[in-house]
Amino acid sequence: MNRIAVKDKITNKGLKFTHQRMVILKALEASVAHPTAEQVFDLISIDNPSISLGTVYKTLDSFVHAGILRKFIDQKGVMRFDAILEAHSHLYCKDTHEIRDYRNEAFEQLLKDFISKNNFEDFEIDEISVVFKGFKKTETII
Repeated sequence: MNRIAVKDKITNKGLKFTHQRMVILKALEASVAHPTAEQVFDLISIDNPSISLGTVYKTLDSFVHAGILRKFIDQKGVMRFDAILEAHSHLYCKDTHEIRDYRNEAFEQLLKDFISKNNFEDFEIDEISVVFKGFKKTETII
């Protein structure tokens, strides 16, 4: 994602565009690993030593509240961040604890159809979270 696209994504959600926000969002957009705040800090700190871990936490929180990111707790109870807001599932490796995105339009449509055809009695579903757990067959480079 280029600088202009990152700036638009931040400012269109009502946030002020700053260098720190740009760097943090670009790091998240480039990652497929659903990083923790500490991992984001590690990714950016070499090239941006003036950005503190506290700034990373505050920025990620701002992004979540603005609807730029989602946060979720992984299988080990660790808070992670996801830059993909569109419907998708996750693949979770029990050996490495790696979390990868999995997109399948037919599966997503199947879930939507199931929800629309079934009665959930006074309960409105606004989000679906599906995690496929297993073991990856090959080494993944993150």
